Amino acid sequence: MIELVFVIVVIGILASAFIPQLSRDLRQEAKDTILSALYQTKQLALNDSKHNSNDPQWQKSYWKWRYTLCKKGDIFYIVTSNIDNRTNADRVESAIDPSNHKYIYQSNYICRKDAKENILDSPKVLITKRFAITSIVSKGGCSGFQHVAFDSLGRPHSGIDGYTQPDYKFLLKDDCSFTFNFDKEGFFTSELKPFTIVIESITGRIYLKKTN
Repeated sequence: MIELVFVIVVIGILASAFIPQLSRDLRQEAKDTILSALYQTKQLALNDSKHNSNDPQWQKSYWKWRYTLCKKGDIFYIVTSNIDNRTNADRVESAIDPSNHKYIYQSNYICRKDAKENILDSPKVLITKRFAITSIVSKGGCSGFQHVAFDSLGRPHSGIDGYTQPDYKFLLKDDCSFTFNFDKEGFFTSELKPFTIVIESITGRIYLKKTN
C-alpha cells in the first residue's frame, strides 16, 4: 500500500510539472498554425492577381481564409480561391500546406459524425480536434463574417461573396479580429487563455494581439 501511495505521489508530481508545459505548447502551436495560414493566404493573393475583366464578379475569387463551425461543434478552416466565382470552393482551388504538401482544405462532409479525414487534406485545419479550439469570435471590420480575403495589393476584404461588380465595397475600413477560445472542460486546455489575431484594415498587416 505504501508503495502504491508513493507511485501515485510521484505521478502527481510529474503531471504537475509537465501538464502546464504541454498546455502552453498546444496554445503556441495553435497560434503558429493559424497565423501561418493567414500569412500564406495574403502571400498567395499578392502573387496571384485574380483580376478578370470578362467577369463582373471576379472579386469573389480572392484568396481567403475561412472557417466553418459544424453543428456538432467542431471547427475547421480552409485557404482557397474560388476560381469559378459561383460555387463552393473545391479542393483543387485550395492552397497547399508547405509542412506536409497537403491541401489546406476540408469539405463540409467532415461535419458528419461518421466522417473520416481525407488523406489529401492537411489535418492542421481541424482546429477543434487538433487544438481544442471550440469557438471563434470575429469583431471589427469582419464582424458577422467567418472569413477574411485579400486582393493583389494585400488589402483585406470581408463579405466577398456579396460582390456583384468590381467596386471594392467590401474592402475593410476597420481592423478585423478573430479571437480563438479553447475548451474550458478539457484536461489540458481548461486554463488556456484565448488568443486574438488582428488583420489591419487597408494595409492587411496580420499580427497577434499584444495582450496575448
